[in-house]
Amino acid sequence: MASRCISPFCSHGTEEKELCSGYLYKSPPENQIRLQKSWKRRFFILKNSKASFQLEYYKNKEKTKTEPLGAIALSQVSLMLLRPESHPMWKWVHQNFRCSATCVLFMKVADRDYFFIGEDSWEVEKWFRALFDALNHRPHRLLDPEDSGRIKEISEPPLSLNMDKGAEWKLEIDISQESIYSFVKKPK
Repeated sequence: MASRCISPFCSHGTEEKELCSGYLYKSPPENQIRLQKSWKRRFFILKNSKASFQLEYYKNKEKTKTEPLGAIALSQVSLMLLRPESHPMWKWVHQNFRCSATCVLFMKVADRDYFFIGEDSWEVEKWFRALFDALNHRPHRLLDPEDSGRIKEISEPPLSLNMDKGAEWKLEIDISQESIYSFVKKPK
């Protein structure tokens, strides 16, 4: 499977930049999630344009010059799980797609939840790292722990999915509505 990721840290003055691309299976809206034929293989492109990050999806790679079928604004993501075995839908996903948890990524967005299934664990880890970097480098301000009374951490994603731990990215909002990002390693 041909896909690629480019670091979001080096900018060459372009207004729109492709950070990652490749094929993933995408879950349908909640009312169709248990219909296996509603899950579609789509070509995804993670883009950084004008200081905002979008995950756009297309029918296939050849259609990327047309309008995307849809887009997910990363500013709306509140939770991202790598190996979502703790999610209530995991058992159904596993039974119907016969996939390992290491091949699945879950994302909670303001208006809906998404499952993404990759060809292998390396593909999904690549996407997790690219999305994690984008989420942590979007415009925001971290609060001083003394201001809010809680400790905030930003740490790197796991080096490899071969570890015995799952990973989770989550957004916590405090009373002042400021964003605090954390990366939590979850026991299997």
